[in-house]
Amino acid sequence: MLDRNSATARLTRQMQSTESAVSDALIQSLSLMHTAAMAQRDIDADAHDSQAALLRMGKLIDGLLSAQSAALRVHGQLADIAREVNGPDEPTCPDREFFTTGLTANAG
Repeated sequence: MLDRNSATARLTRQMQSTESAVSDALIQSLSLMHTAAMAQRDIDADAHDSQAALLRMGKLIDGLLSAQSAALRVHGQLADIAREVNGPDEPTCPDREFFTTGLTANAG
């Protein structure tokens, strides 16, 4: 059985791991699409087949972007739940700190 502290710590670790895995998959898929697009341009192959593959890769990337958005929404919802049940403070999200700092620096 989990208490609030251990549940919060476990959820934080697993959420960060999940977000990282989705980001890594997106990066790898974009790299694959980049290489496939270069190959389509540079190698004499059936344009119809390579175009179909690029379209499917686009759908793959779209799905990963949707998954990344869903993961961010889950992260926010879990943070809201933690606040509601007076759980321990969630560690600062590096991405939020980065974007907040970047916006502040650019605004001044």
